[in-house]
Amino acid sequence: VEVGSGVSKFTVGDIVGVGCLVGCCGGCSPCERDLEQYCPKKIWSYNDVYINGQPTQGGFAKATVIHQ
Repeated sequence: VEVGSGVSKFTVGDIVGVGCLVGCCGGCSPCERDLEQYCPKKIWSYNDVYINGQPTQGGFAKATVIHQ
């Protein structure tokens, strides 16, 4: 397990929680207020598709990449 060079909020060994969304537009009013769950273009981690048309694969994994 590791953290990227640009990560400043977390260190290896920290316990973190990851929500059920894997994407959002980042530019709408809710996104700009850190309320991505209200984004009209949110992408769920299960039973949804990415903007490129690929299906999301659910939320079970041994490791994942998350934006800080």
